Amino acid sequence: MIQVLAVLVAVLMTVSLGVSTATAQMKPDPAQPKTMEQKSDSKMSQRVEGTIKAVSGNMVTLEDGTKLSIPSSVKVGKDLKPGAQITAEYEERGGQKVATSVLIKG
Repeated sequence: MIQVLAVLVAVLMTVSLGVSTATAQMKPDPAQPKTMEQKSDSKMSQRVEGTIKAVSGNMVTLEDGTKLSIPSSVKVGKDLKPGAQITAEYEERGGQKVATSVLIKG
């Protein structure tokens, strides 16, 4: 009976040691650079260039049909009007293109 108990304790200790080692190996090291999979989770800026077709409130529609929401935190000159050439960086948020910067060309 004591031998069975000793074997059972040895098996449990081995299993717990294996689980704690595996858990320690799974934790990411903050000093290491992010992998491609980790980078895809973060918000990635995209860029668009084009001619403004319409402006309605904080929404800008380009000639190619791209619609950008421009939050009040993004500084834009008063030349934001149809016909203006712009370059904008944006992030996809909730299926909407939200501008992070807007540059009016010309």
